[in-house]
Amino acid sequence: MDFNTVDVKEKLLQFLKAGFQKAGVRMNVLKSDPQTAAELPCIGINRTADSETVHSLGDFAGSDFDTDLLEYSEVYSAYYQESMEVRIWHTNADERERAYRLLKALLMVFRPVIVEQGVRSFTVEGGKDESDFTGQVAPFPVYWASVVISYLNPLDVQVGEMAEIITNIFVNGGVVVDTEEP
Repeated sequence: MDFNTVDVKEKLLQFLKAGFQKAGVRMNVLKSDPQTAAELPCIGINRTADSETVHSLGDFAGSDFDTDLLEYSEVYSAYYQESMEVRIWHTNADERERAYRLLKALLMVFRPVIVEQGVRSFTVEGGKDESDFTGQVAPFPVYWASVVISYLNPLDVQVGEMAEIITNIFVNGGVVVDTEEP
């Protein structure tokens, strides 16, 4: 079985790391929320939704027979509506604001890059600011700014089965017809 999809989280992580570094802004980029104060300031990327939305009739998208490899294969396809929260974690509210504006600009530049790789309907929505001064999240004030990105991500799965070469055919009660020369 082979499958093909776009690892949007990894591609976004690498893109944001490079973008913040190029802008001269110190920012860790993680595939989750931070675990220690040493990771701040950072961006945490977390999947919030992943649902199949568009699929081929019966999920079946086609079949093929490779005469050289003698392999029969079927392809199943679907698009998944995925959403991820991209959250800035900072200890300074003013720096959070600067980082947030840069994040939005980087997401605008990221859109055509990821669309070129097969992702569709990439949108940025739900921006909000939050803060915690209670010490429940960290033993110091923490400021957040977050957006949610949503998109359609293709998933193609190809399953194959090798065909066996037919060497004899039994006809009329046991008569053998050879199909290969000795």
